[in-house]
Amino acid sequence: MLSIDQLLQVLSECSGDEQAIAQGNDILDREFEVLGYDSLVLLETSAQLKHRYDIDIPEDVIRDLKTPRALLEYANVPASKN
Repeated sequence: MLSIDQLLQVLSECSGDEQAIAQGNDILDREFEVLGYDSLVLLETSAQLKHRYDIDIPEDVIRDLKTPRALLEYANVPASKN
């Protein structure tokens, strides 16, 4: 199960911005675009989640996930339901 802390760590590393970690749960419902994360950061985040945690989020899906909460919810659904 992917935690918010793990997600924020990956987002921070992929974006080069440590703000995400500092904001913690305050960013859960803020859109990635508002947080300054573009599609390239999200694609890299998806690749890192696959590499580190074996969580597969296809490119077309990652583009539709607008907030950290949505990404966490998708990542934490059993694979058979995705």
